[in-house]
Order: sequence, then structure tokens, then C-alpha cells
Amino acid sequence: MFLARALLIMAALIWGSTFVATKVCLRYISPIELMAFRFAIALPVLLVLILVNRASFNLGGHRGRLPLSSGVIAAHFLIQITGIKYTTATNTGWIIALTPLVVAVLAAIFLREKVTGKIIIGISIASVGILLLISKGRLGELSWLSSYGDWLVLASAHTWAIYTILTRDISRTLNPLVVTFVLLMPSATISLASVGLFSDWSKFATLPAEAVVSLLFLGVLGTALGHWFWQLGISRIGASRAGTFLYLEPIATTAVAIPYLHEPLGVFTLIGGLAVLLGVWISQK
Repeated sequence: MFLARALLIMAALIWGSTFVATKVCLRYISPIELMAFRFAIALPVLLVLILVNRASFNLGGHRGRLPLSSGVIAAHFLIQITGIKYTTATNTGWIIALTPLVVAVLAAIFLREKVTGKIIIGISIASVGILLLISKGRLGELSWLSSYGDWLVLASAHTWAIYTILTRDISRTLNPLVVTFVLLMPSATISLASVGLFSDWSKFATLPAEAVVSLLFLGVLGTALGHWFWQLGISRIGASRAGTFLYLEPIATTAVAIPYLHEPLGVFTLIGGLAVLLGVWISQK
């Protein structure tokens, strides 16, 4: 039980820190380039983990749903990375914390899961939190409606929720490492081909150390090991109990972004973020 909790804590802290690493990389490369190299680094690590765990590549009866799921996860990463480019890592962490609530809503719509009063209350509180985060408390002004990055990050919370719904049955019957590898492979191939055809490769040879370290962190820890730690933890204590550990993500983001990126922690960012966490927590009880 201790090992399971430790793995889940590590996964949440890693994922919370990926928003900061993404912000660093975007100083030097474009979102599509970042996605391509993140996947290119992650896939060999995932393959090694699959071989070590002797996981089967038998996809059973899920072949029809895999292409759609792969397209959704590609869209998710591209939307989120682009959003992070135009907002702060801190805002990203708090907005992404809304994801479990979005999953609950979509599960109610598409999987006909029950919508409880707690979910409705949670949605209401979290929605207020999101408005405070994006508007920074200036709800009376209309300028916050053009907060491009925040809206994209919010959209990525929805694409991840759609991905979760699409792959829920797949992950229950297939090895999660294999699922992650198979779903990322098409995105990696297409994004790498795009980079190969249209990017200036000379700039990659002069990337500073902070960009290289951030890319390695995103590929090895953020994508490969993070998913592995998470699935190992879930297998030991269950998905519902594991979900509470995701509340650590925005805390990790804020803790890293403030000293490293010198991002300010405004009062409405804090209040809005806590409202999101409270709303998600109430809905999951």
C-alpha cells in the first residue's frame, strides 16, 4: 500500500511539473516540434518497459476504437502545448485539475453513468473557480474572454476527458503500457514527419541545456515513467482512490513555476484554483 501511494504521488508531482518543463521548451521550439520530440523520446522508453514486463501486443477487439483514440490524444497534446505557450504554467496546473469533473460529466452523457447532486454542486463551484482563474477576478471586463491560452488549456481538459472515456474499456482489458505505446505511435510518426519536412533542423543542434533537460524530463518522466507509475498505483489501490492524488498536480506546478519561471501567484489565481479543487473533491466523494 505504501509503494502504491508513493508511485501515485510521484506520478502526480511529475505531471504537475511537466507544465513548467513545457513552458521552458516553448521558448526555443514550436508546439508541434515539442510534441514530436516528446513522443520520440517516450516511445523507446515505453518499449523497454513493455519488453521488461513481457506485455502482450494483442489488441483483441479494440482495433476499431484505437485510431479515433490516437487522434484524440494527438489533438489533446497539441492543444494543451499551444495553450501553455500563451498562458502561465500555474494557470495550466489549476485548470487541468478540472479534468476529473469533465470526465464525470461526459461519462454521464455517453456512458449513462448517474449524475449525483454532489457532481452538480462540484461543477458549479469549479466553474466559478475557472472563471476566476481566467478572468483574474476581472469578471466585469470583457478582455478576459480573449485569454487564448487559458481557453485552449480548458479545451485540453475536455480532450483528455474524451480520451479517458474512449479508452476506459481498452485499459481494463489490455496492458496500459501497450495502449499508451500504440496510441502515441501514429502521433509521433506524423509529428516527426512534419518536423522533418518543415522545421529548421539547425536550431536543434544549438538548443541550450535547459531545453534539452526539459525535453528529456517530458519524454522519459512525464510520458513514459509517469504513466507506468500511475498504472502500477491504480492496479494496487483502484482507480477511484488513485484519482485523489491528482489534486497534487496544481500544487506541484505552482511550487515549481513560482521559483523557476518567476510566475506571480495572484490572490484570484489562488482562490480560483482552490475552488476548482474543492469542486472536483466534492464531486468525487
